[in-house]
Amino acid sequence: MSKKNKKTQRVPIGRTLKTKDKYLPAKKSKTQELKNKRWVAVIDKNTNEELAIVRLTDENQKNTTILKNYIKGNKRETYFKHFVEVEDNEGKPIKIDGVKFIENDKKYDLTQEQVKQIKKTVLKNTKQSQDNQNKINRLKNKNPRD
Repeated sequence: MSKKNKKTQRVPIGRTLKTKDKYLPAKKSKTQELKNKRWVAVIDKNTNEELAIVRLTDENQKNTTILKNYIKGNKRETYFKHFVEVEDNEGKPIKIDGVKFIENDKKYDLTQEQVKQIKKTVLKNTKQSQDNQNKINRLKNKNPRD
């Protein structure tokens, strides 16, 4: 019965999730193996509750932008990466499953303004914008029976 409840669970845009880098599509690196958990933010979804996410970090790195007025509990500034992800490391849609992707408490949700800031940046103002737009379009136009 709990599986059925999870299937109908609605994930709000702006919710943050915990995952591990090994569950995200990326080249393997030493830091990826060391990173125990990673926070990501839901910026879009389709009717099947398949999610589009961006990674959050507390380090100012290449391809990151500061997330205004958001601190994820560690009193440091939070940044978001410019890459949208819609598939996990196995090429499957990203969904909350309690194993690879786990919801954080709603007190860590992003505001609508923060989600707008992320979407504006990743979909219009970065080198990856076209690729990110294509990923969102594929997510949104997916046949519900797929």
